[in-house]
Amino acid sequence: MMGLLFSMCGLFFLRGVMAWEASFWWLMGLCLLCVKFLNVEVWGNVMNEFFYYDSMSGMLVVLTLWISGLMFLASNYSVKVMNNKSLLFVYVVIMLAMVVILYFLCIHVMYFYIFFEISLIPTLMLIIGWGYQPERLQAGVYMMLYTISASLPLLLSLVMVSGMYNSFNMMLVTYLNCLDLMYNVGGLWFLGLMGAFLVKLPMFSVHLWLPKVYVEAPIAGSMILAGVLLKLGGYGILRLLSVYFLNNLLFSKVFMIICVWGGVITAVICVGQSDIKSLIAYSSVGHMGLMLGGVMSKFMWGWEGAMLMMISHGFCSSGLFCLANLMYEKFKSRSLFLCGGMINVSPIMCLWWFLFCIGNMGAPPFVGLISEVMLFCCMYMYSSWFIIIILLMVFMGGLYNLVMFVSTQHGGVMSFTNSWSVNVCSEYLLLLLHFFPMLFFILNVGYLNKIFLF
Repeated sequence: MMGLLFSMCGLFFLRGVMAWEASFWWLMGLCLLCVKFLNVEVWGNVMNEFFYYDSMSGMLVVLTLWISGLMFLASNYSVKVMNNKSLLFVYVVIMLAMVVILYFLCIHVMYFYIFFEISLIPTLMLIIGWGYQPERLQAGVYMMLYTISASLPLLLSLVMVSGMYNSFNMMLVTYLNCLDLMYNVGGLWFLGLMGAFLVKLPMFSVHLWLPKVYVEAPIAGSMILAGVLLKLGGYGILRLLSVYFLNNLLFSKVFMIICVWGGVITAVICVGQSDIKSLIAYSSVGHMGLMLGGVMSKFMWGWEGAMLMMISHGFCSSGLFCLANLMYEKFKSRSLFLCGGMINVSPIMCLWWFLFCIGNMGAPPFVGLISEVMLFCCMYMYSSWFIIIILLMVFMGGLYNLVMFVSTQHGGVMSFTNSWSVNVCSEYLLLLLHFFPMLFFILNVGYLNKIFLF
């Protein structure tokens, strides 16, 4: 693992025309080397007093390296071909990947918090430096205000709880197993420790920054937001709940209701969207709300389904943003009303749209199906009344994905569009590299039952 971090530091010394290609191949090669993390033992491996990895963090490290590498492939035209500060882009992407990986590997509470906050800086640089529209400044301010306002209570709570345990080491606290200290915590403790992660996730009602940032971000920013940065919140919640045994029955019930009902509301909002990127952004809010509902249900299946949902959503949502960007580069528009008739122009891209849309709605044979079945079962076990809302979520989830597919692929081609541009091999490779893990990860789902054993 230290070799991984030092080798990524070496990428900062790259210069010249090959820096882009070298960074891409190096990140993809590192990702293949890190696949071994998927088979580490339950108790994980402590590298030193600062770093630790287990199956949960190992999966997310692999996802981060994979999506970071694909960011270069997706931004090839808009950054490298157009000569839009390509070397600076390489440095920002590598810095963001390093910060996120360090966050997933940290065992020290303060470093855990610091890397969680530092990840905002490269993300903001991506949005402001390579965004498309002037509104990207306002989107960046939205993201900073939401995240920082929820982060100060998190810092205070982490310092206080570390003082209670007399330790900043999360694994040491886990081994102490002091259930009586933090088991049934007060509401302010629970909100203070969970608030920043709920905003980053984001939970419905604190999600307003997300669609705005998604729409204004460049394709690389949208990919890293959907594929990796939303997982910072999910990982933080899973890690703190497992380390400190947090439990507050009142807020757990409130969060469950907000998550499940928020999933229905966001699905209804998705049906009425005309902007493709905005539609995918709101669908991400619904999927992450479903994941949080599984975590708050406190069932083991819910935790495993939440972990699987984070992985499947990372690949599927990032792939949908790539498809939306390819359409934007050809049509110069993201409107569902203007981007029609693509099946007449490019049947192969129509096939990719179909595969990613059914993957987003949780249809077989994709790994998202298993995660949704596990999460829905946990919600039903938590309360049988949730079955009505679950059926609504399934129906609306299928509806907005079909609306997106039919609107973009069927109908007549607008006469003013430049849609006859030929798709190149790198675009098909980009979609294949998103699709391949989402499909074949289902063959290795069995080891998930070994992630969470306390």
